[in-house]
Amino acid sequence: MSNQSLITIRRLVLNIIGIFLAVSLAFQFLVGYYLKKEALNSLAMEDARHTSELVFETMYTKMQEGWSKEDIEKILMRLNGLRDGMKISLFRSKIVEDKYGIIEKDHKKVMEDPLIKESMKGKEIIKLGSNNMIRYLYPIRVKKQCLTCHENARIGDINGVIDITLPANKIVVSLDKVILYFIISIAIFFLLFFIFFYAAFENRLVKPLVELSKKISKVRDKMDLDEKIHISSNCKELKTLEHSFNALIDKIKFYYEKLLDSFSIDSLTGLHNLSRLKKDLENTPPASMLLINVDRFKELNDYYGFEIGDIVLKSIANTLKKIMSDEMHLYRIGGSEFALVKFSEFTIEEITKILDKLHNMHLDVDAMEELRVKFTAGVVQNRKNRLIEKASIALNAAKKWEKPFEFYNNAKELEVDYKRHIMWMKEVESAIEDDRLIVHFQPIVKADTKKTTKYEALIRLIDKDGKIHMPGEFLDVVQNSRLYSKITNIVIQKSFKTFESAKCSFSINLSMNDIKDPVCQNSIYEALSNYPNPERVVFEILETEELCDFETVNDFISKIHSYGAKIAIDDFGSGYSNFHYLLKMKVDFYKIDGSLIRYITEDSDSKLLVESIVHFAKKLGVETVAEYVENEDIANECKKVGIEYLQGYYFGKPEEIEKICRECFEKHSEQDNDQ
Repeated sequence: MSNQSLITIRRLVLNIIGIFLAVSLAFQFLVGYYLKKEALNSLAMEDARHTSELVFETMYTKMQEGWSKEDIEKILMRLNGLRDGMKISLFRSKIVEDKYGIIEKDHKKVMEDPLIKESMKGKEIIKLGSNNMIRYLYPIRVKKQCLTCHENARIGDINGVIDITLPANKIVVSLDKVILYFIISIAIFFLLFFIFFYAAFENRLVKPLVELSKKISKVRDKMDLDEKIHISSNCKELKTLEHSFNALIDKIKFYYEKLLDSFSIDSLTGLHNLSRLKKDLENTPPASMLLINVDRFKELNDYYGFEIGDIVLKSIANTLKKIMSDEMHLYRIGGSEFALVKFSEFTIEEITKILDKLHNMHLDVDAMEELRVKFTAGVVQNRKNRLIEKASIALNAAKKWEKPFEFYNNAKELEVDYKRHIMWMKEVESAIEDDRLIVHFQPIVKADTKKTTKYEALIRLIDKDGKIHMPGEFLDVVQNSRLYSKITNIVIQKSFKTFESAKCSFSINLSMNDIKDPVCQNSIYEALSNYPNPERVVFEILETEELCDFETVNDFISKIHSYGAKIAIDDFGSGYSNFHYLLKMKVDFYKIDGSLIRYITEDSDSKLLVESIVHFAKKLGVETVAEYVENEDIANECKKVGIEYLQGYYFGKPEEIEKICRECFEKHSEQDNDQ
């Protein structure tokens, strides 16, 4: 469509208004003419009727006074002078002629004028002449009072006809009716204006605008940058919008394609990236991949800084470019991971040569002249699907087994672990959302009385089929994830809720991750603040090498003691404990590891070690708890060596609180909790 055929919205509005004015004027003229014609008949008849009735009443009054025909004619002459151009005539009917005689000229007029004849039959007649004169014939009907003079007539008979002729412009019009006609005319005008204006705007502007909006929405929803929009309109502004939108889509497409290109290139090294690798592996024959990772690159970044780290990555990329063969394709697919891909197998000699070159590469950084960056690689040979994932599995296997590289075929068992890891992560997350994590409680008894005074809170997971899973199945999977702190918080909240009115003590297991987590700490401190008997709460810290962070652990222990709660070291003697760091921790209980307790009756070394722990604990004023007490012999032996508390299947398995707690609460309701 050429620019000359386009029209602006302003011009469109002016055109619509102009056309409407022309049409409305013509319509008003026609309506006015029609209304004038109709109103003229109605108003003229009404005016003439009033005049005729006035004439009749005047005539009747004068006739009763005995006036003669000549006197009546004089009255008619005077009435005719009331309005310019008005003429009033009075004609007798046959009834009156029979009574009072025939007036020849009037009788002749009646016989010659068909309108008078028609009116003599009782019909009112109004007629507009060509000279704009209105003639009204009003038949005079006999009324009751007329019978005094006209004995020969009956009520309703015609006594005569009043013939009134007057100019149309001399009609006396009712002001109310004039205003009514004016209001109706204005209302019709505005109604027509609205209909016309709406129809014009609907077809010329609104519909094209709606069409434009729908087509823009369609392009947005389909995300098809090749589709152009077109609307049927000669509105200049709408066509400008159409052209502007199409031009904008073209620009978006241009920059989008450039952006896609940039997405396939690693900005630091200039190598193709992971996105490009995935695209290149689509619809290709089986390929092999050598996935190379920089060992402990995060530590390098943290120590030397990101700028040095970037230089190292650039040096690796340049080195790989130089040593790779023509059949290889090089990618940087992660922070410190590079992938070499080819469509034949990597030989051990090729892999060794590449890794040796990388180990001996020169770094253009003075501060790192003596540093040699180390690498680990994973290899997958002639695979079609999941090439990257399988190479990553092989790489992780090499790291786990401390080898310079490993093949995927030798690391398939790790894939099973990954699948298990993913499955349990999903299951735990779902269990948290559905409140399917529950707490079971295992009793802890006094060694001398065999009375239950404590319970250890232990987490359990109920799957969607109702099966209960032990923490050993899933807890290690989520150990270093955000889900672990959520599990700890669930155990804390549910345990405190369970024992809010009990007299027994209960213990909760904590890891070093929990102790270091400020959110978990706040949850513990808040629970203790709101608990009426914090001295009945014990937190068991698992013995690990991380416990050597004495400052963090002791700060936590001090805070717990400030509330009146207690601390236990769990799995004490499991392999890392020594008396040196025991002296640095102000704890209340040592829970001796089950690997020692289980063989205390049959292994003299285990018994000796347990006796040493108990003896030293008593010197420090720390009470001891034996775990894994599975039979009476073990229980008796533990009591002999001086252990204060016993825990194990011999005294009870971890169960739901409803099965064990009520009996325990009732049984010990009158006893004080012996700590």
